Amino acid sequence: MTSTEKAARYCQQSEALFERWKQKEPCGGINHREQIFVRDGVVCPDIWFSQQIRPLYLLKEAYSDPGDPDWSLVSYLLAEESVGKHTTWKRISEWTQGLFHTTATSVFPYSKVEKGTKRGDPIYHQIAVMNVRKSGGKKNSKMNAIRHYAETDQKELLEQITLIDPTMIVCGYTISCLNIILGKTVKDYARPETFSADLFFLSELNGHPLIALDYWHPSNQFPDMMNYYGLMGSYQQALQAAQ
Repeated sequence: MTSTEKAARYCQQSEALFERWKQKEPCGGINHREQIFVRDGVVCPDIWFSQQIRPLYLLKEAYSDPGDPDWSLVSYLLAEESVGKHTTWKRISEWTQGLFHTTATSVFPYSKVEKGTKRGDPIYHQIAVMNVRKSGGKKNSKMNAIRHYAETDQKELLEQITLIDPTMIVCGYTISCLNIILGKTVKDYARPETFSADLFFLSELNGHPLIALDYWHPSNQFPDMMNYYGLMGSYQQALQAAQ
C-alpha cells in the first residue's frame, strides 16, 4: 500500500472512530455526548505516512471555554496564526527538529530557531498529537482523572494509536496512561529493578519497533535547552539500544 493510500485509509477510519467515540454510551462518569469533544491525531496524513520517523506526542488533555463547540486540535495546528505564549507548541517544534536529526552517534545541536512560532509551520506537518482525555478537559487535572479516561476509553485510544502507527511515542507525563492503552507494561512502576534510570523503552506496534520516551509535559517550567538535551539524550540511547 502506498503512503497516499495509507493516508486516505487513515482519514476515513479515524473519522469513523471519532464519530463512534463522541456518541459512546456514558460510562464511569464520562459523557462525551454532553461535553466539548476535541479531535486530534495526525496533522498531515500525506506527509506522515511517507516518513520513516513518525513521532506521536501523547499528552493529557485539551481544554475549552464553556459553551464552545467541539473542535479539532489538528485544525488548530494547521491554522497560520501565532502560537503566542504557548510553551507547549514551541517546545514540540524544537523537540521534533531534534528527533528527526538525532542519530545513534550524534545529537542534533539545540538552537532557538523561529520554527514553530506560528501554527501552520511545516514542522507541525511531521507530527501526530493525541490527548488521553478527549472531553471535559481542564487547565490542570490530577493524573488519577487522566488515567480514568485512559481506562474508560482504552479501546478507542488503542484503536487511535494503531491507526496513527507511530514509530515513537513521546509521553508528556503520560507513560502510565500508555501502559493502560496498550494493555501491557511499557514501564513497570511496581518493579523498578526491571528497568534502568533511562527514560526510553523499546516496544512494538503493528509489527514494527516502537520507541517510547517517558518525559515531562512540554509545558514544564524547566529551561528550553535542558528540556531539549534531556529528551535527545534519551532518544539517542534508545537508538543505540535498538541496534
